[in-house]
Amino acid sequence: MSKPHISIVTPSFNQAQYIEQTILSVLEQNYVPLEYIVIDGGSTDGTLEILKRYEDRLRWISEPDDGQADAINKGFRLASGDIFGWLNADDLYTPNALHAVAKSFEKHPDISFIYGDAQAIDEHDRLYGIRTHVSQTDFHTLVNVGDAIVQPAAFWRRQLWEAVGELDKSLHYTLDYEYWMRAARDYEFRYIPVCLATERLYGNAKTFSGSLERLEELEQITDNYGGSGLPSGFHAEAASAYLVHALKLLLRGQWKNGVSYVKKARTFHPPLGLFLRYFGVMLLFGYRGVAWIWLRMISFRQNRKQQTTYPVELN
Repeated sequence: MSKPHISIVTPSFNQAQYIEQTILSVLEQNYVPLEYIVIDGGSTDGTLEILKRYEDRLRWISEPDDGQADAINKGFRLASGDIFGWLNADDLYTPNALHAVAKSFEKHPDISFIYGDAQAIDEHDRLYGIRTHVSQTDFHTLVNVGDAIVQPAAFWRRQLWEAVGELDKSLHYTLDYEYWMRAARDYEFRYIPVCLATERLYGNAKTFSGSLERLEELEQITDNYGGSGLPSGFHAEAASAYLVHALKLLLRGQWKNGVSYVKKARTFHPPLGLFLRYFGVMLLFGYRGVAWIWLRMISFRQNRKQQTTYPVELN
């Protein structure tokens, strides 16, 4: 039986510092049949020169777009594979990841969405270990608890994409999380304990530049799917962010707005130790300091999670 045809899309914009590593992590999978598509938003930092060096092994276009979701949607419209996944221009696949993905889909023809573990690195390629929050999830958990999926380690069948629809272009920070919720309403997700990807966590990444905008977007999407406010897994981060913002407003003499943000912070009830960790780092380094917290927590928790590596007999 022939192996499933995998299509990978990389959205890119001015990521010349990292994109060659990303490209090589895909091409060096030595998986066949593989289709690799890079959708660039009109980079001016040397990205195009890098893409030209590999254009005999991938397909790429460079033109203005309406953001990350638009670029990914554009790529999947061009894709011809049976299995889809996207890899951001600063993330990586681990060796043999696509072989593990294909094997899992072959063994489980009834499953349309598979995801695995991911390890974390910083902007200097320093490895911190496996993301320890990843676990088996479902629609209810995604909406009420948090996102147990690391985006570059997620893959799904073409049929799911065609049924669920494209990514929501109106979302800036949560386009992947919202897609997981939308898909999980009708499809069973399967977690495999295999490290499939390397996610780069650093202060300048989009996740850590959003501050309150990101939290408000998170709350918006969960409300849209019947949630009762921000998922509990984000409460420590949210309580800290709203309280830090409240203090800034109060110091400027904006008492009414400041008090309203204090009240918002008090609606969350996170574990005290975790809240203090977030609050202290945000107070000193701003919201971008959340990347530092995540990396240190990943490193600290490594002994609590056993990791399987490929090759493995997937159940």
